Amino acid sequence: MLDSNKVFFPNLEGLRFFAFFVVFINHASGCLGYNNHSEKFAYFRSHFLWNGDLGVSFFFVLSGFLITYLLLKEKDLSGRINIKNFYMRRVLRIWPLYFLIVFLCLVIFPMFINIIPKWFPIGVDTSELNPWFYLTFTGNFDYIYNGISNVLIGVLWSVSVEEQFYLFWPLIIAFVPRKYLLKTFVIIILGSIAYRFFGAKGVGLLIKYHSLSSVSDLATGALIAYLACQKSFTDWIANIPKYAIILVYCLLFILVPLRFYVWEFGYYYDHVASITPVIFSSLFAFIILEQNYAKHSFYKISNWRIISSFGKYTYGMYCYHMLSFFCVLFIFHRMGVNVVGMSKYTFLFAAFTSFFSTLLISELSYTYYESFFLKIKNRFALIKKD
Repeated sequence: MLDSNKVFFPNLEGLRFFAFFVVFINHASGCLGYNNHSEKFAYFRSHFLWNGDLGVSFFFVLSGFLITYLLLKEKDLSGRINIKNFYMRRVLRIWPLYFLIVFLCLVIFPMFINIIPKWFPIGVDTSELNPWFYLTFTGNFDYIYNGISNVLIGVLWSVSVEEQFYLFWPLIIAFVPRKYLLKTFVIIILGSIAYRFFGAKGVGLLIKYHSLSSVSDLATGALIAYLACQKSFTDWIANIPKYAIILVYCLLFILVPLRFYVWEFGYYYDHVASITPVIFSSLFAFIILEQNYAKHSFYKISNWRIISSFGKYTYGMYCYHMLSFFCVLFIFHRMGVNVVGMSKYTFLFAAFTSFFSTLLISELSYTYYESFFLKIKNRFALIKKD
């Protein structure tokens, strides 16, 4: 995986795309105005479609893995971590697009408020949110304190969590001795579980959106990055038999719909809800490891080249997709389509239109806007992703 100062993980781009795609499906099923009241659809939506939020957890695990791996390799190569350069790389990758979305959501899209009906599926009103949360990368706390009042900008909550993670993570890798890092990551994961149980007791939004809750996903990714730097561990992953890998994937698909029943644990809900995120992040961590190191994978996502080619646009796709939903619904509304009581065919057309417009906008944004900053970003990188 490491050749001089270059790192290449061929399967991460495809994994990124699928993580985005399940988030997209989740949001499409909740925001595009399709209200099929049949029991079968309600079951399918609640047990499967609305579990697409797990895609964000997958993003967190993947980010924790990649950032930690690169930092550890930088420390191995140069003997130190250039913290200033790390921050510069994160600023140049995240900030340009992030603040463009913030500007669009706080300034441009609210201009539509007087030309869309009050019952419009996606609101543009910003009166109930605190813009300072989004200007300071603490948007997840806006969700916690003010509720989910504007989903256009609200999707940036996860970007806020990652930026908070990036703020202190290089300091941990730089100053904690290597022999104590594994214990440090485990302590952070256990602390996150404890926070979900004691600090967020009975408060669902805190369990999902608070930084101290989400950090267990990122720390799980960091933990496997630490292990992946050891040849004995990657050799073990490389030799895992195909049947065992398939069983783990099957376990994941079985557990996804069972998330719906966590609420039925009653008195023990806090116990189960505190541990459940770590179960899923552990499964996601296994997927990342087996995709990158296992010799007996039943399928490597990098073989699906068109999907992997979309991976580099996923940050943009995540940031833009809710704006695409709004624009598609607005155009449909102006054309006289009932955007609240859509037929299933209209809904599917709206979803496909939103997806491909998101992909197009993200590709254009990456090529003609983000790439300018990415070229500057590379000047601050000792370890480069090939």
